[in-house]
Amino acid sequence: MTSGRTTVFAVIGSPVEHSLSPAMQNAAFAAVGFDGTYVALPVAAAELEAAVQGARALGFGGLNVTVPHKEAVVPLCVQLDDVAAQVGAVNVLARHARGWAGFNTDAPAVRGLLTDAGIGPRSRALVLGAGGAARAAVWALLAMGANVRLAARRAGAGDELARQMTRALDLPEGAIRTVDWEAIAPEAIQADAIVNATTVGLGSHSGELPALAWRSGQVALDYVYGETAFARSARENGARLVTGEQVLVRQGALAFRIWLGRTAPEDVMARAIERHGGR
Repeated sequence: MTSGRTTVFAVIGSPVEHSLSPAMQNAAFAAVGFDGTYVALPVAAAELEAAVQGARALGFGGLNVTVPHKEAVVPLCVQLDDVAAQVGAVNVLARHARGWAGFNTDAPAVRGLLTDAGIGPRSRALVLGAGGAARAAVWALLAMGANVRLAARRAGAGDELARQMTRALDLPEGAIRTVDWEAIAPEAIQADAIVNATTVGLGSHSGELPALAWRSGQVALDYVYGETAFARSARENGARLVTGEQVLVRQGALAFRIWLGRTAPEDVMARAIERHGGR
């Protein structure tokens, strides 16, 4: 039961009504006996700064930041961890003496999950998207020693992200190759890993991915959870799927550790997601 001593946490973004983070984190808090509660709060882009400042003034213990705010929240942080600084996106805010400290747990979560799935040095990877999730995926794959191709829906967005990540990681020019969005099938079938870092299939976000070509044995990672068209296509064509639910649990466990300074009960978090609509 919540009281005046209960510490409040939240995920902020738009949309957030679909989020399984409250079920996951509240189950984790209960499992370790922590007096905390976690809620989902819709925040429009124009209200982001006010929301972040207001949450600190109200004593929130921490925030998760999701679409579309992961990049926009960066300048609102008084401190960034090394990964967030290199990625240029933040998905976790933790209290700091002077404001909010920003962290990126998406990137290490993706790195760990893809490593577990057999992706490693010299693997060939295709990342779809150019937002905060794509930034994290590119960082993760480059940190693993993979060869990265990038395709984005918005004209020029992929090239700009490639330039920014090349500078941030001090890579040689051309280290991240971009691929035309409407002609990714030839690149997809050659990839050892394909990452869907777009918002296609997320809440009210519409649109569809271009046609992909698959081969058996590939690894597909989907940031969006639920039975998306990307996930279904990957499964039907023999790819090993890393689900959005798995990404959610792994990044959420890292956030839990940042906020509470203790190891998260990942098994409890995964079961909570299964009970509340996950696979």
